Amino acid sequence: MDYTKFLSDRAQSLHGSLGKQTSVPIPGLINLGSGTPDFVPPAFVFEALEKAVRERKIQYTAWTGIPELRAAIAEKLKQENNLTIDPANQIIVTAGAQEALMTTLMALLDPGDEVLTPSPHYDEYTRDAKVLGATLVPVNTTPESNFTIHVPDLEAAITPKTRALIVLTPNNPTGTVLPESTLSAIADLAQRRDLLVISDEIYEYYVFDNHKHISIGSLPGMAERTITINSFSKSFALTGMRLGYIAAPAPLIEAMLPFHHAMMICANVMTQYAGLAVLQEPRDWFQQHLKEYDRRRKLWMQTLDAIPLPYSQPQGAYYIFIDIRPTGLTSAQFCAKAREEARLVFQPGTIGGGAGEGFIRGALTKASPEFDEGLERFTAFINALLKR
Repeated sequence: MDYTKFLSDRAQSLHGSLGKQTSVPIPGLINLGSGTPDFVPPAFVFEALEKAVRERKIQYTAWTGIPELRAAIAEKLKQENNLTIDPANQIIVTAGAQEALMTTLMALLDPGDEVLTPSPHYDEYTRDAKVLGATLVPVNTTPESNFTIHVPDLEAAITPKTRALIVLTPNNPTGTVLPESTLSAIADLAQRRDLLVISDEIYEYYVFDNHKHISIGSLPGMAERTITINSFSKSFALTGMRLGYIAAPAPLIEAMLPFHHAMMICANVMTQYAGLAVLQEPRDWFQQHLKEYDRRRKLWMQTLDAIPLPYSQPQGAYYIFIDIRPTGLTSAQFCAKAREEARLVFQPGTIGGGAGEGFIRGALTKASPEFDEGLERFTAFINALLKR
């Protein structure tokens, strides 16, 4: 057997949508589609890390994480999300939301099983299901609904193989925030059809205008069938710390623990203490960053309105889903041409499912003056495209 070709083909099958990864910066490029927040968290985070180093916090913790952090997470969920969670047996501290998602799916899915999610969707859902021999079934949403799921479409996609629904609100890549009426309809569906709901809430603090984040697990009848995933990456700009958590009914947590242990044993102990400091301190420092992201969001919308170019109304997260169909290019073609001709980086809408064809993902995560220069380049690039 040609193992080199075998492994190459397997990697392409499982991870093809990732593309070639590089950490080497390319001069002149402005990334206007990045999913990494650009602000620096407060000094107390670094002080907590330094303290953990000085105190030689280097041994394994409990698989589920240090008790103090689990207690702080439970209190946060109670105060902010209206969720009643027992820190002793309903929380696993994980190496970010990525590990939380994979641990959850490993516990729930067998080969041949299906899990549903509105599309466009976060592309890791597809890869994780595929690794497990299961299938992520995307249920398309439309620009006309601002990519808000029509719950009867979800129900129509249910088969005897369906095990769970994944809900991400605020959404990546569309920026859609699901209203309470839609979440209530999803909750009713899950209870009628006896399905679990995986609620990915990593963008919960990024909501704009009059929109509100609601945890579906707080709705009547949902506590016993909701798995809530969250992390410190987006909300606190701690992406490299790799710290997240799962909150779920105790029997599900017990089923997840062997998979979590097999991959991680426990989350990094020093980052757990930093996460504890984050939750213990007031969160008023974040408001200035949210205000700045809202400023960039409005600049994006003003830029697109002036071209004009359609877009999905960005209600939350830190993305803007841009309709590039007037250019006549596919999502992939547009991203390649923008990189080559304008030195701008975007994510194609199709990275989050087929329903995103004809769209690209812009973001609010580039600081000025590069952000402003990027919008100027984008305007010139689009105007040139539309004149051809």
